[in-house]
Amino acid sequence: MARPPAPLLLLLPVLLAGFLWCPGAMASYPPNCEKYGNHMCPRDYHPVCGTDGETYGNECVLCLANREEHTHVQILQKGHC
Repeated sequence: MARPPAPLLLLLPVLLAGFLWCPGAMASYPPNCEKYGNHMCPRDYHPVCGTDGETYGNECVLCLANREEHTHVQILQKGHC
């Protein structure tokens, strides 16, 4: 079996570090906006971290921001960014 070229092996850690540094490159999932209204959100505080690097108070607040700003921010993780 042929070995990969040495420059490729040296570049691999740099590429992996880049994926971990960029928030949008990690696995994300879309918020479930269908279960919320169009203008109001519950006041419960269950923060989610968006793929834009912002922390939203809950999933509904993220949905509302996407609607108002015409964006497609997804959930990177539950909790603070």
